[in-house]
Amino acid sequence: MSEEEQLAAQLRLFCELMLGSPEAAGSALEQIHRRALEGDRPPDCVRLFRIAADVCGVRRP
Repeated sequence: MSEEEQLAAQLRLFCELMLGSPEAAGSALEQIHRRALEGDRPPDCVRLFRIAADVCGVRRP
């Protein structure tokens, strides 16, 4: 499994655990990827998980 695939799997698991369902996690992942593309630099692992925490409601900006 590539590093990118591992990160995607970890993000999906995080979202499923925080939101309680695969459907909600899928929706959250779409939001994460949209927000990650809004920046002017490529997303790194830490930034993606910060966005995930925001989207899942477990982190205050």
